[in-house]
Amino acid sequence: MTTTKKYNLPKGYSLMEVLLKTGAFLKNPVNFVQQSMDKFGDSYSAVLPGNRQIMWTRNPEFIDHVLRVNQRNYKKSEFTVGRASDFFGKGLVFSEGEYWRRQRRLIQPAFHRKKLMGLFGIMIKTIQDVLAEIPTGKPIDIYPFMSNLSFKVLVNSLFDISLSKELIAELNQLFDELQVFLMDESNRPYKKLFYPFNGAEKKHYAKSERLRTIMRGIIKERRASNKEFTDILDTLLNSTYEDTGEHMEEDKIIDELFVLLFAGFETTSNTLSWLLFLLADNKEIKEKLVASLKETNINETAQNEYLKATVHEAMRLYPAAWMSERVALKDDMMGEFTIPAGTHILAFFYGLHRNEKLWDSPDEFQPERFLKDGKAIKAKGFFPFGVGPRMCIGNHFALAEIMFFVHAFFEKFDVETTGQIPEMNPLLTLQPNKVLLKIIPR
Repeated sequence: MTTTKKYNLPKGYSLMEVLLKTGAFLKNPVNFVQQSMDKFGDSYSAVLPGNRQIMWTRNPEFIDHVLRVNQRNYKKSEFTVGRASDFFGKGLVFSEGEYWRRQRRLIQPAFHRKKLMGLFGIMIKTIQDVLAEIPTGKPIDIYPFMSNLSFKVLVNSLFDISLSKELIAELNQLFDELQVFLMDESNRPYKKLFYPFNGAEKKHYAKSERLRTIMRGIIKERRASNKEFTDILDTLLNSTYEDTGEHMEEDKIIDELFVLLFAGFETTSNTLSWLLFLLADNKEIKEKLVASLKETNINETAQNEYLKATVHEAMRLYPAAWMSERVALKDDMMGEFTIPAGTHILAFFYGLHRNEKLWDSPDEFQPERFLKDGKAIKAKGFFPFGVGPRMCIGNHFALAEIMFFVHAFFEKFDVETTGQIPEMNPLLTLQPNKVLLKIIPR
């Protein structure tokens, strides 16, 4: 006689309900998940075709348990380490296990604070150069501009070589098109049936190979140069594995460059766009921020506590990584719930950051919630860069870029609202669909 083990899962949707509500989910995933949690609680379950079980959660203890406390029992899904890595390689975001740990140890020194300080001059100059080209006077969609700025800052910090505007634009476009393709496939897996006929998969493999060709050319140029560099590529080329003393192979370097470009520029451009929107829409906070900036020069930006709090509040309301997924390797328990092996856990950072159990007036823009006695503080349930050993390796780089930008921007410009509220476009990151603002020279 065999018995079926019973699990205590949170309430949620049956397979039939999932099929009926798929359209609503695809139309607006963030709002659908948020509304489902308002209905079922901070965690809810759903059954997918093939009897696959998923759980969404905005519970801070649950998320911390999966991503930090018991993280060895959870891995990234096959979509991330398999399908996405087909196009972006097996860099830190798209790898698992011992391979990931070995790569992380090798790459980590490139993002130590002292190392990053050597890049600050490059970052500031790039920001100031790009800001000189910003359109002013009439309402513009500032998201494409922020995307271009963030990409140039990252490219210059990675390579510190002169790339043409055309090549930078091509890199930006290729990464964006691959991301859209993968998210569309994830949400509409039936589209894979048409690949043999429409050539979509082959076309995007070619885009991935074009990216690799560009990276190989940059590395070849660097190796042929007799100059000294302090950029991230130089660190990757000269780092050695502690167990063998060997250098990283070129294909692995390219994989890591893919991850840094993919994960680095878009998350920052999203945050900058949302931040300017929030400041334009909250004049008193903007004026207080501008007044605080006058107390420091751009090189001292990191010491501006009110700016730190303002950036944190923008990332709370619009986290670039709006969700993260893991798969349970073995049965597990979290509070009252039992989690079967194979369950997909989706940490819903957007919902966590707006959970009224953690935040007063959670939908309001209030930088003061991140201040205590005039100093910026950490807050419970605030994970803008994830949590645990897989927390974003470039978090200090991103924060420095954002703060340098804010200081440089408000030295020369003001920003005003047009009354338009950007729609969220939740791809792999939380993009704003359009951010119409008016930029005014000072």
